[in-house]
Amino acid sequence: MMHSFPGTAVAQVSGAPPAALATMQISGRAFEEGLQEGDRFQLRAFIWSLEGAAQPILGPDVSLFEPGCVARFGRGVQCAHLLVVGNAYVLETFDTSSPDLVGHDAFRLAGEVWRIYFDPAPNGTRSFEDLASFEKGDPVAVYKVREFATADPVADLVLARNDQELINSTPFTLKGVTVDFKNVAPRLMGLGHARVPQPDPNPQPIPTDEPPFQSGPGFFLLHTAISGTFSAVQSK
Repeated sequence: MMHSFPGTAVAQVSGAPPAALATMQISGRAFEEGLQEGDRFQLRAFIWSLEGAAQPILGPDVSLFEPGCVARFGRGVQCAHLLVVGNAYVLETFDTSSPDLVGHDAFRLAGEVWRIYFDPAPNGTRSFEDLASFEKGDPVAVYKVREFATADPVADLVLARNDQELINSTPFTLKGVTVDFKNVAPRLMGLGHARVPQPDPNPQPIPTDEPPFQSGPGFFLLHTAISGTFSAVQSK
């Protein structure tokens, strides 16, 4: 298997010149049941940049936020066209501390799946605390994810790394351009950063009807802000 990085392969995007494989920027929130083995995590985020080799996938200066919504409610998750929901649980965790040095807490996640949703007409009502506002319609892309993270409690910093493989996708059209993630992002490699999770004053119920959360009822007791960059690679 060989991998080529963005700019070395061409994907077909109708309604615009051919664009190279994508690099995406996302921002959002992570919600955690806890930080121990078996605890469940959920990502709720939005994509705010979808770049090709020489220009954005959707064309120069095309925003991934709905302009009318932005004029009324400001730029942010409430007006984003592309939403991300990711579910996982902690498979393994350990720390590298010793009596003379504070180490890192490491996490290996499992059962992780990311879903990307397309909202053609955001109306400003979406919020990170309202899961249903992210999950409208069917996903336009579903990825199987392998993820690893390390937390530095001294620096209050979490670094996450993941490898995502597309399971299925459905084309969507925005600003006259039709995009299919199987062409622009068949596989993604990502790097994210966040602060160490802190208690959520309004814990979110865990959606036990979504895999891999079927182990029983519970709440996401922690939350944190998170952002990341995800670059597509081509498997051959």
